Amino acid sequence: MARESSAKRHRAKAPAPDDLAKRDLSRREDGSRRRVLYAEDQSSTRIVTTALLKRMGFEVEAVEDGELALERAKASAFDIILLDIEMPNMDGVTAARHIKADIGPCQQTPIMAMSAFLADSTEHSVWRDAFDCALPKPANSNELRRALGLAIDKKPARARLPASPDASVEKSESLWGSLAKTMPAGARTVLIKTATQEMHHQILALAACGQTTDLETIKTARHVLKGLALSFDVPELLQIMARSNPPLPDVLALLNAVVEWNRLQLR
Repeated sequence: MARESSAKRHRAKAPAPDDLAKRDLSRREDGSRRRVLYAEDQSSTRIVTTALLKRMGFEVEAVEDGELALERAKASAFDIILLDIEMPNMDGVTAARHIKADIGPCQQTPIMAMSAFLADSTEHSVWRDAFDCALPKPANSNELRRALGLAIDKKPARARLPASPDASVEKSESLWGSLAKTMPAGARTVLIKTATQEMHHQILALAACGQTTDLETIKTARHVLKGLALSFDVPELLQIMARSNPPLPDVLALLNAVVEWNRLQLR
């Protein structure tokens, strides 16, 4: 009976989904604002996610790679750390392991993986020892909020693996969709142009691999392009890559899809 009563008390303390929606996750118990360290190498995705986190009320320090994230984690305390997995200089998995191994201000800080790689990787077990929780892209504001709440409460939220890229797009509004309607026109235009340039860069990287056997570069470019397509609601890119025989998709079709997306966004 005592054990049963204890279990009931524990369940009563666990926050229900509605409680998470009502809570101000950005505030500590003393009322001060929680600090988030966020590492993402794609500038357009970094800008969108940072803006959404700030809109939630968090203080955010955003950096471009795992090496910079590790430096900041050693130098200052944060309440939550969000890391992309594939980044230059130092990837997110390596950065997370170093942060947890370092006897510093962030050794006990919850670390969340947030990456398109989680949505389709059959090797997702590689991050299990490095991250406390994970959120695959695409993620809408509600999904991000819930994952942050679980991280704050130290309740592991392992990655859900969508059945297919198309299903992912249909199930949830992207971070871009959560912000696009409320952003100032000038900032929105700059971000659209930045995202367009980054998508073009990855498509051209794929084109450059056409005469080579550099499968690792092709794989990375495909994954980065997929992450951008999911974050900025460009399902045509996902469809073209899904139709292609690995590893190279129809580069011209990809470029045309980005041009059309840009035209629709700027009209």
